[in-house]
Amino acid sequence: MNDCVFCKIVKGEIKTDFEEETDDLVVFKDKNPKAPIHFLIVTKRHIQDIKSDKGNLWTAIGKLSIVIADKLSIQGFRLVHNAGDAASVKHMHVHFLGQVSEDREI
Repeated sequence: MNDCVFCKIVKGEIKTDFEEETDDLVVFKDKNPKAPIHFLIVTKRHIQDIKSDKGNLWTAIGKLSIVIADKLSIQGFRLVHNAGDAASVKHMHVHFLGQVSEDREI
């Protein structure tokens, strides 16, 4: 996708510091954080959302989320994925939100 902002970030066309990187995923800070700790976990390959995944992305995302939490020494976090029309960017990504209280609405 030529105009996909996440594809441009993955390709290095938009300068972004990656917090973590695997063969399939990159992690970087959300530019409009909704929590004290807010990262985006983004697929390197352009797929629209989890409905388009034919592999084991949830497993990879879960493992990478634990790496992030351990690195930051946080005990709890939320993972949020918006699919289809609910997503503002039509490129598979998951919001990693840390230091969020139980009663906080996002």
